[in-house]
Amino acid sequence: MRDWQAKRTRAKTCQSMNNTKKLHTSEVRAEQVTKVSGCEAIYLGADLHKQSITITRIMDRSTPQPAQRFTWEGFWKFVQKQLALAAKVYVVYEAGAFGFWPARRLKEMGAECYVVHPEKLDPRHKRVQNDKLDSRHLADKLQRYVLGNKHALVRVYIPSEAEENRRIESRHRRHLAEKMRSLQARGRGLLLSVGIFEAGRWWKEEFWQELKPKLPAELQAALEDDRALILLLSERLRASEKKLQAAAPKQLPCGFGKLTFVLLLRELCTYSRFENRRNIAGFSGLCGAVSSSGPYHVDLSINKAGNAYIRTLLVELAWRMIYWQPQARCVAPWRRLFAKGAGEARVHKRRRKIAVVAVARQMAVDIWRWQTGRATPEQLGWKIATAA
Repeated sequence: MRDWQAKRTRAKTCQSMNNTKKLHTSEVRAEQVTKVSGCEAIYLGADLHKQSITITRIMDRSTPQPAQRFTWEGFWKFVQKQLALAAKVYVVYEAGAFGFWPARRLKEMGAECYVVHPEKLDPRHKRVQNDKLDSRHLADKLQRYVLGNKHALVRVYIPSEAEENRRIESRHRRHLAEKMRSLQARGRGLLLSVGIFEAGRWWKEEFWQELKPKLPAELQAALEDDRALILLLSERLRASEKKLQAAAPKQLPCGFGKLTFVLLLRELCTYSRFENRRNIAGFSGLCGAVSSSGPYHVDLSINKAGNAYIRTLLVELAWRMIYWQPQARCVAPWRRLFAKGAGEARVHKRRRKIAVVAVARQMAVDIWRWQTGRATPEQLGWKIATAA
């Protein structure tokens, strides 16, 4: 009798273990998706890869479900099923190589998609990171964000297809300039290695004809190739800049420059994306950092937390505004640091650099106010010049 009861107990245990094993397979979970309906919201954390997508799903206010892996085609079908199960479907993925076309397609399907700033998804520093954990953390952050915690995610602006194409054009111009400067620097380095110090514009025809007789045949051949590439890139760069400048408005403040204005606008896509002056100033990365705890407080240098190229353009623009429009409202508080009148002591260059950063930060806010209709150029103290 005891043997029979023991066998029956072992059979039930084996059957329970088999059922548990079956419930943890992706196939069974996919079948269960169609059996659940009437959800208020479904949150999907997506970890995108070229060959597969790992998804973690949270339904309403429940805990995250085990992660599932799909192909790209399977991912679109899975999202379509979720749209039939819940009143609202939210999807999140990190900005990266795949750009914004998945977000636009998800929006067309009817899902609410967020693209977020990439971060290390290991909050407890366990040094264990994989696709399943990444998608789980993303889904958890997404749920907290939608439920009201706006600090859970750092959202990235999703440009329209036209805005993205225009930004590609301006970034291509920057890519050409970087390649050309790299080849120029390489040539200067090679010339320095053979003892030629005066080689600032070695690729120019008049300088090159003077340098050729002094160079070994091998170095001369290498620099000939680099010089040909530099001249070609220079020609392409001029054509790209001419096209960008043609897109600038006819009337701009003195000192702005058509190219700078267009590059700023295309990198930002639209100024209306920023809700207040703190947003645009923070995006520039020109705000001061702070280290503070209790009575301890130290003001640090700028945090450089935003777009580095925007920061470069704004600092360049600030120097020009100091020269062309010293009466502007953003320049006036710092004008005395740049004065060159007779009998006035020259301010140390470090203080001038600090002042230029302050002018650049205020310039970002003033341009945002101007482009969104919150202020006129006259109110900002700008003089408008009509382009030829």
